Amino acid sequence: MNAALYNTTIDCPVCRNKFDVTKVKSKTSKVVSRDPDFCIHYEGINPLLYDAWVCENCGYAALQDKFGAISDKDVETILQNITPRWNKRSFAGERSIEIALEAFKIALFNLQLRKAKASDIAKVCLRIAWLYRIKKDEKEKEFLSFALKNYNEAYEKEVFPVDKLDEHTCVYMIAELNRLVENYEEALKWFGRLISSPQARLNEKLIQSAREQVQAIRRQMGK
Repeated sequence: MNAALYNTTIDCPVCRNKFDVTKVKSKTSKVVSRDPDFCIHYEGINPLLYDAWVCENCGYAALQDKFGAISDKDVETILQNITPRWNKRSFAGERSIEIALEAFKIALFNLQLRKAKASDIAKVCLRIAWLYRIKKDEKEKEFLSFALKNYNEAYEKEVFPVDKLDEHTCVYMIAELNRLVENYEEALKWFGRLISSPQARLNEKLIQSAREQVQAIRRQMGK
């Protein structure tokens, strides 16, 4: 296994069995650039590939920072609907983009079965889109659209802040994802809503990014 990686043993909150997950050692991946939708590009191993954890014993899967946050009701949902059909398989060890995609899609399926919040589903869909972007695969746009649908639903139905997502960042994501799927007029509408918000202006970096993307859209529409 790559020297930048290491395994650690954790307890599954669903089946209560132990299993290994692989993590990236801190300071071994250097940030090279960030895309406007917050996708980070690295020199060296990309930590994103290891962010979806999958229990090899029962098939429960979630993003690393959400893995332990599951209700008793959702535990039963996993045990009744995923575990009986699960073929035991470990996702520990070095991952290719293909293996990472598989892990993330299992996490997405878990969320859909659990009828999770739209913001949680959007976060996973966005990361799947990023993996396809790294792979230079056209399926990126399909998952950007899924993420957009769920960010829209989160904005309409959820109370902010939702975990680390605040209302203004959600508006920015809706605008940027519309731009990426070439819904330019809709993107301009959402960017305009953000830029004109007195509260959003407190986040100068976000407002600057929004203004830059408005200019990018105008160039794209001009072409």
